[in-house]
Amino acid sequence: MKRIISLSLIISVLLGFSSCSDYLDMPSKTKVNSGNVFTDLGRAEMAILACYTGVWMQDAWYKGQAGTDEIYSTESNTNANGKASNYVLDDGSCPAGIYTTSYAAIERCNVCIRGLKAMTVSENDAATRDMLLGECLAIRANCYLNLIRYFGDVPYTTTPVDELSTFSSSRTSRDRIYDAIIADLQEAVKLLPWYSEGKIATPERISKNAAYGILARTALYAAGYSLRWDLSTYAESSLKMARRDDAARVKELYQIADDACKAVINKGENALVANFDDIFRALNEGGRYHPEETMFEVAYYGTTTNARIGYTNGLFIHAKNLLYGKTLPLQLIQPALYFDYEDGDTRRDVTIGNYSVDEDGTDYAVGYSGLNQGKWRCTWKASARTASLQTDVNWPLLRYSDVLLMYAEAENYLNNGPTEAAVNALKAVRTRAFNGDQSKIGTIPSTQDAFFKAVVRERKLELATEGWRRTDLVRWNLLGQTLTDTKNVLQKLASREAPYDKIPTYRAFKIASSTTWKDPLIALQYVDFTTQPTAADLANLEAKYGGKWSWTNMFSTINNQGKSLSALMGQSKILGVTENKGTMPSWINDMFRGYSAGHCELYTLSRTAIIDINPGLEGQQLPGY
Repeated sequence: MKRIISLSLIISVLLGFSSCSDYLDMPSKTKVNSGNVFTDLGRAEMAILACYTGVWMQDAWYKGQAGTDEIYSTESNTNANGKASNYVLDDGSCPAGIYTTSYAAIERCNVCIRGLKAMTVSENDAATRDMLLGECLAIRANCYLNLIRYFGDVPYTTTPVDELSTFSSSRTSRDRIYDAIIADLQEAVKLLPWYSEGKIATPERISKNAAYGILARTALYAAGYSLRWDLSTYAESSLKMARRDDAARVKELYQIADDACKAVINKGENALVANFDDIFRALNEGGRYHPEETMFEVAYYGTTTNARIGYTNGLFIHAKNLLYGKTLPLQLIQPALYFDYEDGDTRRDVTIGNYSVDEDGTDYAVGYSGLNQGKWRCTWKASARTASLQTDVNWPLLRYSDVLLMYAEAENYLNNGPTEAAVNALKAVRTRAFNGDQSKIGTIPSTQDAFFKAVVRERKLELATEGWRRTDLVRWNLLGQTLTDTKNVLQKLASREAPYDKIPTYRAFKIASSTTWKDPLIALQYVDFTTQPTAADLANLEAKYGGKWSWTNMFSTINNQGKSLSALMGQSKILGVTENKGTMPSWINDMFRGYSAGHCELYTLSRTAIIDINPGLEGQQLPGY
């Protein structure tokens, strides 16, 4: 399992790559010539595996996704991640890891593409060579997509550095880059095999199925809104949220996305996993796959990955001596997200962990401000992690439910309203959420605007904490309004104002134990109370449901055991105004404090990690910073 990561360091040496080199660093002449690698397909394949290390990175799933209606950071106002979550843009809050890691992978891809195109192979080996070329084209496109959605216009090159006459590069129009990588992806889908053909062993590598999904995603981003400015002047006054000027091309991009999704759907290889929780159990366990739904996942198992998925963004596990090891989440669920899920939606308790694990493996309920990201939980692992901070949890970069929702979105746009196919795609995702019970999914809207809003909402509920919400909101031009609404909702919840005035303050819960691998627990069983549960109340619950019961104040940081939630969730955040001596908690007032519409939809470039490394970017900072 995870051969991709384990080979990457070896190949980095063979190709003359440094695993942490800056963009456009000149390779050392003493290193092995990359031409030696492309003498046979076995070596070439090893080189392509090294390219995968840049498709996703910690800055993308950690720094790059907090600060929406999904996730908030519990780190201090002076911490770089806390700043990034609240749109305080400066050198430290820039997710420079996305930038440097993406460009390192792009350079690998450029070298590999050149080498593969120059290879002479037999007729029998041509299909394998073409598959490797298709993978490289798709990986490079994926890296550029990540760069654009976080930084906008960025340097663009498809030439290996050893062929360049200069080692600095300026920003290139994102529209030009989008058009180029869409063309690359269109070529990739021609070259790659379908997953069912058996040439790709796991969804940790890109199949034709996955390339179509990445193509659809890229086309929707290319067609959407983004923060733009005049690249000739960099005047702050030129900043605006807009689509590209060519309306015909925008429509064409939606059609490309529509056709790509339709190709996957019509092929019939992909499907929704029946039980939503099992998607993420498989990812956490390691070595178990659901390629029918998880079409592309990032290989993070092994001692060389340095991935902390589930450590800084999962359940809080206080018991460092338990078999799972300790975890310390510093990003938590926005409290109101818990109430966005309808009764019976099985995704809620998978996405949102309503408990943390104490020193002895006992599971205690946490308050609304202490809800964990439940998709990444070490209690679902099958065996011990390989190192203390390396949790060996794969990341789902593309799921079939995402393809269905992209298809619904594209169909709705192109036809000025939802087609039957669009309705069916959205209905399929919602039906799975309610365990196949269509009576619970509600009425699917029939007008264009209402259906679009339904898709926006469904993407939040289905893909929450998977890394797309922040930039999806940007491409829809909904970020500013969503941040305003989220803060208003949070303040109403804290004050128990309508529609949250009927929410019970106390929760009695059945204490559970997480002391075995593949813990079956999804959520603690609970009963809500408007007043503090008495000993008699708990005794009645124990008589009715069995087990031991306790209670917590869902708006406070102290539970029935007298333990501060800082010992149970890693951070202490009082949610309720009443519990905070009648004043709005400061962390709520500080939420999104740096956001300014038309300025903060992209990240600034780090002076020390990006601009100083590439002189071509001098004077090309995000306008206004």
